[in-house]
Amino acid sequence: MPNLLFSKTGLEKSAVLALMMSSSCAFSAERIDVYDAAQLQQALRTAQAGDEIVVNPGSYVGNKNSTASGSSKAHFFSDRSGNENAPITLRSLSTNNKQVLMGENVDSGYVFYLKGDHWVIKDLKFSTAQKGIMLEGANNNAIDNVEIANIGAEAVHFRYFSSDNELSNCYIHDTGKRSGGEGYGEAVYVGTHDGHTSAKLDHSNDNRIGGCTIGPNVTAEAFDVKSGTRGTVIESNYISAKGIIGTAGNPAADSFIDLKGTNNIVRHNKMDWANDSDLDHAIFTYQEHRNSNVYNNEFTLAADSAIFHMLEETVHAVNNVRLDGGTKIVKADYQNKKWDDQLDSSIEKPAKVYPCFDELDGGCGSVPTDPEPDPEPTPDPPTEPEDPPTAPSGDCSGTLDLVWGEKTEVDLALTNCIRFERDVAGSTVQAWDSDENNSCDFRGELVSVDNSSVVATISSNYHAFNSLSGDTFIVQANNNCGYIKVRSY
Repeated sequence: MPNLLFSKTGLEKSAVLALMMSSSCAFSAERIDVYDAAQLQQALRTAQAGDEIVVNPGSYVGNKNSTASGSSKAHFFSDRSGNENAPITLRSLSTNNKQVLMGENVDSGYVFYLKGDHWVIKDLKFSTAQKGIMLEGANNNAIDNVEIANIGAEAVHFRYFSSDNELSNCYIHDTGKRSGGEGYGEAVYVGTHDGHTSAKLDHSNDNRIGGCTIGPNVTAEAFDVKSGTRGTVIESNYISAKGIIGTAGNPAADSFIDLKGTNNIVRHNKMDWANDSDLDHAIFTYQEHRNSNVYNNEFTLAADSAIFHMLEETVHAVNNVRLDGGTKIVKADYQNKKWDDQLDSSIEKPAKVYPCFDELDGGCGSVPTDPEPDPEPTPDPPTEPEDPPTAPSGDCSGTLDLVWGEKTEVDLALTNCIRFERDVAGSTVQAWDSDENNSCDFRGELVSVDNSSVVATISSNYHAFNSLSGDTFIVQANNNCGYIKVRSY
């Protein structure tokens, strides 16, 4: 039960506010604990600068109508604003038990609709509506460490002059769930489609998206940046194309990023086609595009795919690396006139560092852990203690050569060493329990043949390592399991 001396529901807060105003008392910011959807809707509609709305464990399926939520478009809505020194905060009580704000189905409404400024929205999940988070005329807001999934169309949309917002450390997957509407399943949409005219441009400017994991099953582009927008920054994200619809849908979606605005920055991202043949190229610049810096990105594409499909100039492309061995920069030779290798320093902004969504085991692009473990877990049966990691003994009795970027099943009865195509320093090495042989789960180490102090310990069904070096590793099982799956990229 809530402590009524120190926390108030949304309904109680409204009554207290009315009393304070009638008594000519000054209003002060407060913490507002909510326990169900109705209380949350009321708190959102009456929030004041500096308030902290804390979403306690409960059921949060919003009622989409103007009486309950305050908007006929939204299950949860607010048009209140904080200020630079006193933002309004909306968060779960615990980051280890993020609450899920939900709509009623994927065919209608927004889960959360914001028309206010200076909010901090964090440590929450959004699900089951036509759109996830919609910002309209909303500025200087921060959305951090959130998951958006099971959405009918786009997950996050900044539009109608929404500027200076930041979406960070998000995890977006399974969008475009409306039957026949897969072409509208973007992860992040900036601006408004205007029919490719010069009128009615939406100046949603200087929005930043960083540290997000996008995919799988985002059916349209990960990012769609529309005409009229300026200064969008897309940095340090991991994007998987698995599940994109390509040209099968209307509108078609066959790239990670569509750029139609100007003065965009796209940097430090990893984009992986995930063997999905519906991904045709990485970045598409369309009619209204004028100027972007694209640099320090890593691409894994089909070998014959291009990084860019350029219809409009100018892309300043520097130090973009392909991990698949392909060399194609543009889709057609005439497009070479639309890019150069000199960054436009006048549009640059300082980069940021992001930790990624905190339920991902191993950083951006990795597999999420179970976000809601059993509160009373059943103890595992006692097991014999595992031997500590040991240095490799002797030479490799057999070595399996691995194809860079491909997941490979390893049978230790046939070989005890794996060899990557090149030194893995600066790259990611992933290890999973075997899919083909599920009689046991591998627990043990990958130990460098060249340097026995370089050890990767595998103690769960998935690990990602970014600090290894060398190209050949002995695979040592601590539990007599002879099967493992690995990949480097």
